[in-house]
Amino acid sequence: MIQFVDEAIEALLRREVPLPEAAVDISFVAPDRAWGAAVSRPTVNVFLWDVRRNAALSSTGLGQRFTDGQHAVRRPKDPVIDLRYLVTAWAGDQRDEHQLLGSVLRCVLANSVVPQNTLPKPIAGSPFVRLALATEDVRVPAEFWSSLDGRLKPGLQVVVTLPVSVFEWVPAGPPATAVSLGVGRLGDGTAPLVGAGTAEGARPLRRRRKGGTLTMEGKLGPMSATEGTAPQAGATARAPGQPSSGG
Repeated sequence: MIQFVDEAIEALLRREVPLPEAAVDISFVAPDRAWGAAVSRPTVNVFLWDVRRNAALSSTGLGQRFTDGQHAVRRPKDPVIDLRYLVTAWAGDQRDEHQLLGSVLRCVLANSVVPQNTLPKPIAGSPFVRLALATEDVRVPAEFWSSLDGRLKPGLQVVVTLPVSVFEWVPAGPPATAVSLGVGRLGDGTAPLVGAGTAEGARPLRRRRKGGTLTMEGKLGPMSATEGTAPQAGATARAPGQPSSGG
């Protein structure tokens, strides 16, 4: 995936700065002393020095879409990452380096997103590929140049932000096709007990009031643990405000 972002950056610089291939090279290798000594013509070095998750734009949860208007598929939402590049200019004269670096800077500031027509096919369908000059809190470590054994040079710290598609779509469960609801008056023997589970061959409990006592009659099927313990058939329940038989 990263190599496709590199291709997009090169295509953008070639077209927008512009940097014609006949006049300027673009390199993505580490700009160490050996590499710098081998540079023979003006070159823009775009070195990827850091990759990390963008916590502000990444989100949890599931994304959902319909394949044919009826069947849904789901997958976790794509994580969003930041690719941090250090862009430096290399030429025989310092003024040429500054002119080259300034032209690249104008291109970065003028394009908040990488245009779709510069994206390679594998990432062309990405919702966005953002391009920005890094803020003050994003800095190349102080020991960066010494670790590369190179000479200190001015550079642009550029951040490319994009979602990475890493999860497959999987079929979601079938949607509900019907919802039924029964309603009856309390005390007429027709209202089913609210919350009573039923099983095959079982009929829901019904309320009957006999002599001021509320009685639940019927055959109750298995109930889940969240529904509590099912009362036995013929069990007697107290009406609201009625004292228990023992007190």
